[in-house]
Amino acid sequence: MNFLITEGQLKVLMNEGYKSFFAENMRILNAFTNNLINKVKRKFALNLKLLSTWGTSVGGLVLPLDEYIRTSEFKVDENQAALILLGVVSIIYFDNKSLFEKIYSKIKEEGLEQIFLKVYTKGLKLREAFLGFLNSLQLSITSISELISYSFLIPIILDIQNLVRGSGDFEKTAENITERIVASGLVLVGSEVLSEVIKKISKRIK
Repeated sequence: MNFLITEGQLKVLMNEGYKSFFAENMRILNAFTNNLINKVKRKFALNLKLLSTWGTSVGGLVLPLDEYIRTSEFKVDENQAALILLGVVSIIYFDNKSLFEKIYSKIKEEGLEQIFLKVYTKGLKLREAFLGFLNSLQLSITSISELISYSFLIPIILDIQNLVRGSGDFEKTAENITERIVASGLVLVGSEVLSEVIKKISKRIK
């Protein structure tokens, strides 16, 4: 899954006032997370519904890792991949040991420890890279929960970049992007805070 837009799509977005492009991406991320949760519940009898509260953010975190699994020569099916992804999220971002132990016991039963370790290592690098990016915007991130709050931005940063570079008024563009994201009703960041973050991203790009 890749949200990178083409030049033609960019023109449509600019001409039609962005419509629901970013809101739709938020729905896609949320659905992606819920799909993982449902797969793990059906196949491994694990109820990980609590992760759905952060559905959009979890989607932003695991989407690049899902791509990593798909493009590597790992011999896993979709259910096993879902198990690994939620295991990585539970320990790296939520630090929920009891939840992780339940997931990891299934990972061991499936003989996926080595693959899990590789995806876990990739996840750590992603966390550090994203934290570094946020710090470069001079955002004061003091907890992992704050980091998670912004993680839905990970798959759409390039889209933001394309829109800002194609616009003469980056502040107005940032406000429109914020409006569409908040309109989805699926993010846990307030509109004022998010607007400032988007503006900082836009200003850096510009």
